[in-house]
Amino acid sequence: MMIVKMLKMRLAGVEVPKRRLHDRYNSARPGRLEVVETTDQGLHRLVKLARFTYGEHGNYVDTLFDVNLLWYRDGRMVLSGFERSKVDMQFCDYAQSWLCFVGTEPPPIPEGR
Repeated sequence: MMIVKMLKMRLAGVEVPKRRLHDRYNSARPGRLEVVETTDQGLHRLVKLARFTYGEHGNYVDTLFDVNLLWYRDGRMVLSGFERSKVDMQFCDYAQSWLCFVGTEPPPIPEGR
């Protein structure tokens, strides 16, 4: 388990423009990140899950299913998979990526981006 700040890169499956991600860093949640493998009852198979636990007492959890590490560099990493929401009594899966910062400050964005 590691302490990170996590920023969701998609909202309901729609990509957030990269230029807005840096602006949203201050609203990124600090918390604990862990990656585990477990059996999912809905999918009827083993899945790799990323769990991000946050809140004063660790009582909130975001989960990323079928998680893959896309890249890790300079204290930043992107995890990709899908998140599950309950809509009108049914589950709906959305593509999702998490930008995670290990530490407290985001690295500066190079000029021209």
